[in-house]
Amino acid sequence: MDEALYAGTKGDSALKAVLHNLRDLPSSFTLSALVSGFLVVLVAATGPIVIMLQAAQSGHFTVAQTATWICSSWTMSGLLGLYLSLRYRMPMIGSTSTAGIVLLVTALKTHTIQEAVASYIMVALLFIIVGVTNLMPRLMKAIPHQLVMAMLAGVLFNFGVSIFTHFASEPWIVSGMILAYFLARLLKSRTPVVAVLTVGVAVSLALGKIHLISPHFGFTHLIWTNPHFTVGSLISLALPIFLLTIATQFAPGFAVLKNNGYQAPHNQSLISSGVISLFTAGYLNSGVNTSAITASIAVGEHADPDRSTRYTAGVFTGIAYIAAGIVGVSILSLFNALPAAALAALAGLALFPALSNSLHDAFDEPHGREAALVTILVTISGVHPLQLGSPFWGLLAGIALYSLSNLKFTFRKN
Repeated sequence: MDEALYAGTKGDSALKAVLHNLRDLPSSFTLSALVSGFLVVLVAATGPIVIMLQAAQSGHFTVAQTATWICSSWTMSGLLGLYLSLRYRMPMIGSTSTAGIVLLVTALKTHTIQEAVASYIMVALLFIIVGVTNLMPRLMKAIPHQLVMAMLAGVLFNFGVSIFTHFASEPWIVSGMILAYFLARLLKSRTPVVAVLTVGVAVSLALGKIHLISPHFGFTHLIWTNPHFTVGSLISLALPIFLLTIATQFAPGFAVLKNNGYQAPHNQSLISSGVISLFTAGYLNSGVNTSAITASIAVGEHADPDRSTRYTAGVFTGIAYIAAGIVGVSILSLFNALPAAALAALAGLALFPALSNSLHDAFDEPHGREAALVTILVTISGVHPLQLGSPFWGLLAGIALYSLSNLKFTFRKN
């Protein structure tokens, strides 16, 4: 099957491939590819940004630090996708790890921003090492996929619950957004979160709940943060973010490409992601990777019927990401005007598919279900003995129980 997959310009040198694909860009242009690229960034500017704002609030970021994070993450996501699309002539979409950002919402309550930067550096180095050594297949087999997805489900759980805890304070806003989400899903919209945001803004305006205080519009000014390396940040931040990104971004992202007929450059993508993330970690870039959640918008036939020219969707996505990142402080001002209930509903509904999929994968196999359940419950609990976060303890407890059940199964078999 692999022989039939489109390899693009994998066989050419990097410079030759980029120059060739740049020359072909005008003749390969399609309106559908341009629209697909715009939709990818529109989704990122509606759902994930709200989660970033919640994480920044947990870490007591200043407005400048939050704007720096948004700018560095989006511009580097754009740069990654732009380079990979032009290098390999495939619609490669860069993004930040949604699961990693979700983890930061709780982790930044017990870890400093300097420790977070240190963890970003360690994760970037791990990406490079895994890419250079081709360790990804072995790594995916070493830790049961069930347990990684259970840890993710535990991390996402509170976002889903938060939708309904805010219902009491703003029932009209929350119920309107929930209805918009499910109607959009019923109509098979590619971007249901956009409909959710539109309804949320409309209802909030009608109720007089939007307060645009001292809006700032213009370009983002980046600030640098020095890292502080600790054992706690390695175990509680770097390790879970690395595992979640591999399992929920890279692996499914490559699968999306393969399902659409592309021979994905696995190791090269990991190395490129690691290098870009490493040199921008001090600007609060929490790491960039190949996209999984939004990739399907730009890699299918709806983006461009011709597989060989569909790379333009990745190019347009990269350019749009960079443009959005440069004016990220302006987008930040607009989102800060929304009521807390609308932001909570938007974040929760944006993560609904990820939560549903992670729960499905966690309990899909009968063997290991109890271990997955323990992983979820410990992760949700928020316990952090030794200042190590609950996702770490949840995964550790799940692995211990999973190993024990495997041992009992072996004894019975013998």
